[in-house]
Amino acid sequence: MPKVAKKTPAKKAPARKRTTRVQRRKMGFMESIGHKLDQQAPLAAARAIDFGYIALVAVAAGAILIAVFGGKAASLPERLAAVPENSIRSLGLNVMRVTVKGGETLTTRDIMAALRDPRQGSVIGRPLPLLSAAELRGRIEAIGAVEAASVTKLLPDTLHISIIERPVKALYQDEDGVFYVIDQEGVVIRRVDATDHTDLPVVSGTKEPKLAMDFLAELRGFPVLYERAAGVTVIGGRRMDLRFKNGFLAKLPEEGVDAALARLDSLDAGTGSLASNLDYIDLRDPDFAYYKPKADAKKAP
Repeated sequence: MPKVAKKTPAKKAPARKRTTRVQRRKMGFMESIGHKLDQQAPLAAARAIDFGYIALVAVAAGAILIAVFGGKAASLPERLAAVPENSIRSLGLNVMRVTVKGGETLTTRDIMAALRDPRQGSVIGRPLPLLSAAELRGRIEAIGAVEAASVTKLLPDTLHISIIERPVKALYQDEDGVFYVIDQEGVVIRRVDATDHTDLPVVSGTKEPKLAMDFLAELRGFPVLYERAAGVTVIGGRRMDLRFKNGFLAKLPEEGVDAALARLDSLDAGTGSLASNLDYIDLRDPDFAYYKPKADAKKAP
């Protein structure tokens, strides 16, 4: 029998999935506004806070400007004093830093101690615009080592100090034997140990060392004598005894000091030859020179 081919059943196409179409309902006008407000609420709140702070600062700044520049009768310091401290603090205008320029021996502690107010305490944290630069400068210049100072207020929070220290020119020994370094004007800078600054001439015999410093300034006109000088003793508040490093002593007159120094210079004072034979030389008489031989000096043959 002839073979009969079997019919292969046709494959059915897969059924299409039904998709459900969701139709969005259009929002009404009021609903649309409410939706936008909900989305923008956090940002609006942050902006409101920023705006409120800016407004507060602006109001405080305006109050300060009115207090400072309003009116014609009051001076600027008086106007600044009238500004409420809380208004200035709200602006962040408080001293947070103190910078110092110049000065070799002064420490930051010295400067901060001078700036400290007896009633209000440290300058740190005080309102910068209310501080008096002139008053602070006066406190710093009251430090013995300071010759001059300037105070600058740098907004918003910095106080800058520039100082020039007094140059050390001599040692001063007071009546109690205490040593200090002094400047050319005889101003006491600070107390020191007796073994400090041994290269400097020593001033003694007076409560007013300026007289001796004036003499030392004149002595610099004789460089060799100045180099050999160990110190000056003020006698009776009127004249000087000049002591040399080798122990030799020269008694100088009250007047005609320059001529007496010229005589000393011609004698080569301060060298070993005079000191080995004489205790001192007296030049108080402009026409004669008196001297005292040492007791143990060798007699000439």
